[in-house]
Amino acid sequence: MESKSFEATAERYAALYDKIMAKVRDERVARTILSETAKDQRMQVIRDEREAQNGQPATTRQLEYLKTLGVKVKPGLTKKEASGLIDEALEKEE
Repeated sequence: MESKSFEATAERYAALYDKIMAKVRDERVARTILSETAKDQRMQVIRDEREAQNGQPATTRQLEYLKTLGVKVKPGLTKKEASGLIDEALEKEE
């Protein structure tokens, strides 16, 4: 199954490279554009995953760190909220 997924991805990238190459007609430029496009796609996946996790409950590590920073924590704190509280507490320490 993983092999088919890899093959499909490779085919998509090859087709994209061909389209880019048809427009720019320069191998170096086409490779660079393809590379940047792949990075953009990976970053979007990471952003989507992070956004999906932000509504989840704060982690034990976040809660412990907030306690260490002297921040009072409300019940039901989310990962995103905890992250914001940590940032605020650290800014106050500076």
